[in-house]
Amino acid sequence: MFLFGINSEDKVSVADLKRGMKNGEFVFYYQPEFNLKTGEIIAVEALMRWNAPKGIIPPDQFIPVLESSKLIQEFTDFLFRQTLTDLKVIQNAGYPNVSMSVNLSAAQLTDKRLIPIVQTVLKETNTESKFLECEITESQRLEFSDTQKDIFKELQDLGISISIDDFGTGYSSFDYLRYLNINKLKVGCDFARSLQEGVKSREIFSLVIQFGHILKVPVLAEGIETTEQKEWLEKNGCDYGQGFWFSRPLPLDQLIIFLEKKKEN
Repeated sequence: MFLFGINSEDKVSVADLKRGMKNGEFVFYYQPEFNLKTGEIIAVEALMRWNAPKGIIPPDQFIPVLESSKLIQEFTDFLFRQTLTDLKVIQNAGYPNVSMSVNLSAAQLTDKRLIPIVQTVLKETNTESKFLECEITESQRLEFSDTQKDIFKELQDLGISISIDDFGTGYSSFDYLRYLNINKLKVGCDFARSLQEGVKSREIFSLVIQFGHILKVPVLAEGIETTEQKEWLEKNGCDYGQGFWFSRPLPLDQLIIFLEKKKEN
């Protein structure tokens, strides 16, 4: 799940991307994920935004340009280096068991340079691999080529978790589960919103939770906005939750303040 901002009608160029990376215009916001039973923070999801001079440019406009350029390797290095550096700040602030969840694009998941980059950054930031989670969005419709399968296997051999984002909203749910050893199912925001629509919607969500548990995969509900949603999910066995009810995506400094206030309450 990416953080979207103000749409820009201008097309993004490779030159724009180079300038943005050079000038530090790409920043990360972090949205926490919580254990619904204990209330403990388990992870933060990194959400990228581009504060360009012409306004905030959403990822759906610049990620495709990145994927088709030679900048993808440099960008991948920046992505992991920044998020894992920020993770150390979070852990050192008194949350040693919090993980970092990072979204990966289809192009990154076919790039054989991904694994060496991840290994290097883990070592240089002194981060244990078990605290890194790579998210793939179901709508990406991966081809599950031998290269992709090898990359997923190598990531998990390193001790890195793999989660499916927006589970149940695309067409590849069972392919992901058939080909990959998934560590977490993140159910899309529309499911949480649908809980108040009637019995049928709640029954479907309940089946998704049961399905995850049959596979021994924890389920996280995205988009929790009301107390009623949270209580229903907790009562029906959903493991984790994320959404505005807990916290909006926050820059690192504000996230630390939020966590400290939550600890005091």
